[in-house]
Amino acid sequence: MKKVIPQPKTPRKKGSASTGSPFPKKGSPVTVVFTLRGDDSDPEYKISMINRDCPRKKAISIKSSLRWIDTFKTPNGGLNVPFIDDLGRFTGTTLYKWSCDPRSIITTVVSTIAKRLVRYAIRHNKFRIVKKHYKSIVGAACYYAFTKDSHFWDRVLFFTRNLEKRGNLIHRLRLFFSSKWSDCKRFVISQVIFQTHWLLSRGKCPRDKLQFYEGIKNTIWRKPESAPPRTMLTNVVREIAYAISSI
Repeated sequence: MKKVIPQPKTPRKKGSASTGSPFPKKGSPVTVVFTLRGDDSDPEYKISMINRDCPRKKAISIKSSLRWIDTFKTPNGGLNVPFIDDLGRFTGTTLYKWSCDPRSIITTVVSTIAKRLVRYAIRHNKFRIVKKHYKSIVGAACYYAFTKDSHFWDRVLFFTRNLEKRGNLIHRLRLFFSSKWSDCKRFVISQVIFQTHWLLSRGKCPRDKLQFYEGIKNTIWRKPESAPPRTMLTNVVREIAYAISSI
């Protein structure tokens, strides 16, 4: 009877296929992933310009509609679109250049961060529990996008790991921090949060902004005429957009 001598397994090289070959099979799909390793092996990344009406782009969730808030149109020479990592954090790197309205970059960055946080939450919680806290998640993403407060975001990530127990703390924490803002800035964040389902969906346009005054309660903005002046809102939106764009 022949005795079979087992052969030692050859270690697989990093990035190799399941056959042990360092090269992918012919015809196999190749996915290009934007990574940051921080060493000499990083390829040189050339920042490209996004068209004003671009519907989608890799690594960001484009929300270019201007219907979510009523401000004046303000031209700009191109804003930096920041690269957001898998945990929804700013990396300090510019991903694209975008000659867009300041309102578009605000909603695009907030939507990108919120979707990263939703994805992280689904890994640690049941989907029905995550869906229940959509509004709190968007509110936290909005505050972080406006301030880039890493301490705040670390606490949000900790709360997100157990939404059933700590989900309400995300909303309370965001309220505590944003309560110190001016009326104009709080009005802007309330308008963004009101568009929760649009920011987390694939819809091109949000709901009619006039419904904001019908659906919002227990605030000083119960009627359109009670909202801050349009000029002041335009200035605040520009300040927020340029703060987000600054790397």
